[in-house]
Amino acid sequence: MSDRRIAMLRILQSSYPNSCVTQALFNEMAAVYSQSRIGFNCSVADDINMRQFEIPAHGIPLVTNRVEDNGMEELFTDGQHLLTFGNEDELLSAIDRLLSDVALRQRITQSGYDHVLAHHTYQHRMQVLYETCTQHKRQFQSATISKHVDDPQRSFAFEVTQKSDSYFEFARPDVQTLIPDTVRHILDIGCGAGALGASLKQVRSVSVTGIEANANAAARARLRLDYVLCQPIDDVDPGTFDPGTFDCIVLADILEHLRDPIQTLRKCRQWLATDGCVIVSVPNSRHHSVVTGLIHGNWTYERAGLLDEDHVRCFTLREIQKLLYRSGFRVTHQMGIPGSGHREWKQSGQTDTVHFGGLHISGLDPAEAEDFFIYQHLLQATPDHRRSFGLTSIVIATWNQLACTRECVDSILIRTDEPFELIFVDNGSTDGTPTYLETIPHAKVIRNTENLGFAKAVNQGLAVAQGSNIVLLNNDCVVSTGWLYGLLESLYDNELNGLAGPVSNNVSGEQQISVPYQDLSGMDGFAWSLRGKRSLSITDRLVGFCLAFRRSLLDQIGTLDEQFRIGCFEDDDFCRRTIQAGYRAVIAQHVFVHHYGSVTFQGAGFDLGEILEENQKRYAAKWNPNRPTADNSVPPAPRLHEPKTVSQRYTSVNVEDGVLLQRRHIRLSLCMIVRDNEDTIEACLDSIYPWVDEIIVVDTGSRDRTPDICRRFGARMFEFPWIDDFSAARNESLRYARGEWIFWMDSDDIIEQDQGRRLRQLAYSPHTDDCFGYVMQVQCRSSTSGQMTVFDHVKVFRNLPELRFEHRIHEQILPAIRRLGGN
Repeated sequence: MSDRRIAMLRILQSSYPNSCVTQALFNEMAAVYSQSRIGFNCSVADDINMRQFEIPAHGIPLVTNRVEDNGMEELFTDGQHLLTFGNEDELLSAIDRLLSDVALRQRITQSGYDHVLAHHTYQHRMQVLYETCTQHKRQFQSATISKHVDDPQRSFAFEVTQKSDSYFEFARPDVQTLIPDTVRHILDIGCGAGALGASLKQVRSVSVTGIEANANAAARARLRLDYVLCQPIDDVDPGTFDPGTFDCIVLADILEHLRDPIQTLRKCRQWLATDGCVIVSVPNSRHHSVVTGLIHGNWTYERAGLLDEDHVRCFTLREIQKLLYRSGFRVTHQMGIPGSGHREWKQSGQTDTVHFGGLHISGLDPAEAEDFFIYQHLLQATPDHRRSFGLTSIVIATWNQLACTRECVDSILIRTDEPFELIFVDNGSTDGTPTYLETIPHAKVIRNTENLGFAKAVNQGLAVAQGSNIVLLNNDCVVSTGWLYGLLESLYDNELNGLAGPVSNNVSGEQQISVPYQDLSGMDGFAWSLRGKRSLSITDRLVGFCLAFRRSLLDQIGTLDEQFRIGCFEDDDFCRRTIQAGYRAVIAQHVFVHHYGSVTFQGAGFDLGEILEENQKRYAAKWNPNRPTADNSVPPAPRLHEPKTVSQRYTSVNVEDGVLLQRRHIRLSLCMIVRDNEDTIEACLDSIYPWVDEIIVVDTGSRDRTPDICRRFGARMFEFPWIDDFSAARNESLRYARGEWIFWMDSDDIIEQDQGRRLRQLAYSPHTDDCFGYVMQVQCRSSTSGQMTVFDHVKVFRNLPELRFEHRIHEQILPAIRRLGGN
């Protein structure tokens, strides 16, 4: 070790007590680098040593002595990839700057890391050696490639003439980790010079085919891979490879270069074996460096990196997930490659907070916060063998409101992947709507000269519908990714499901949910976040803004009742007829459709209240069961001999001039959790059913007849994965309760008739303001001996958001009641 280096090390140790001075080999030294904040180098005889490449490659900034005339300035840029010093003072100054200026340290770290991996690996050096030994650059010409993009609409993989040779030389060890050991035939799209495939062939018995648009890179790849096609992937005919040829297809940093990546992924699905997988990597446009640039008004392209000058698409994790879904894939594994700032964020301990570029966000989910420090997303996906539901006819009635109709149609065309036909019935629009409708490819358009009403228009559309499924959609709706499949999947989930509808932001009843987005730019992302929480709930009413059903239903109950004229209550009537025919109406809680609401009524100047009142009278006259309910009495319990169906949402009351339809008041909700309880659940529900207004059951994974038994009692069913937490499951059931009071019980509990009668009377009795719950006596039957155990428990409590169960096991509601000051 030179005297100068020894002197420098002593200065560092005295100035920075946490300095590490050691000698180690290979992985041990790599571990030392990875645990450090700054790497120091002092070259002997002003040479260029391995540390100058190893330190940046381990994700820490390098401080090295400044040397001249040794070629270092050709390899690195001072102040960009590293910092240099000429004497002791400059050394200490450089280190102090990096320690105090976090942004500078992150910038030097990321820039040095990217630069070394892009230009200074062993493969790069071997390539230089190879080219020097051959003394000339090989020239290859491909008849299938053009160096100019004459058609601006044509997708081009990337500008093939402007990248250096090193751009195409990277073995991508991170990508290799996602390739299963069992694969034998690999297609590497955008294979570059074949580095990834060559690396795989060295350690695995695989054949690797490459597709590469750059002629020079493809020529080098041919020396390494089994077969290379020199052609932009967009121009490769789907018939080039037989279906099922490959069991793994790699698209490493490719999709962001394509104008229509979904077409490429669909070709991949065709070429892929049924049990194969695709491996995708994309740069993360949510990385804090990109966000910071936007905050400061910058979007500066680079030769390579997150903002590569050839990128035509930007991806976040959510967007690449949606793209894979729309292409027919299911993500099976995903991982993020940490970028600059990740280590500091994690070490801060504040994993719910991000702070960069003047932006401070707190209260984030840790995974959301971490995403700002992820440089690249890698995903493994397999073909999603989804059920085919046949053709769906989407019927849309229009009356002016052209802008809304355009928005609706655009969303359908870009977010619907199942077979569908569009049927428009225009009710005499005067704002150019009919002319626009005629321009939509393959759409069926029926033009009325006057407004015949919503129900009449829809029935005209139904008359020409060819699909085995029907969706009635309002023209003031905006659909989300996967909406149609989600609705059809829900509809066909059970043969008893007659109608299916989504949740929405602006709709009456149970389908209404709160939304976080402020404008439509955030709508589809929010909708996608619901997709992973597949859940169905049974209801007695679906709003007709978006309503799916089988065509065969029309043969049994007929079309919309046209007596409801302009609109309103025709959907209530249709739902009631469906339920009367023995079917169920289900809400797909995981499917979201944005709804502006009453746009046509408002635009036409209609008095919506008057229309509602008029059609409500028609509805009451049609469905009046002639059973008055006294205003101040406790509603009678359902009669046990009546069919156990979901209670009706409306009740009728006789008044002087006819029958008034009123919304049924729900006072008492039963909330339960179940899982494989078919031996006890029927007796349980039979004992409690007469005394409650609604039954809510959260199923945590039953594989027996439990859900079917619950549905026979009219229960609203929800699915919730078991996470080894009783309170979490019970609190999930509370989310759906509509009653003022909640009664909870276990699936093996039994309520005697006198207790049930007292329970119902209690719910309808007056209560003091400080009364939040009641203790009840419950009997529990042993599953082995059949004997009853009687115990007291807080079983009835107010439906308040502050009242939630606590403790993973032996869950209790009493602590929450006490915190509210309950008596």
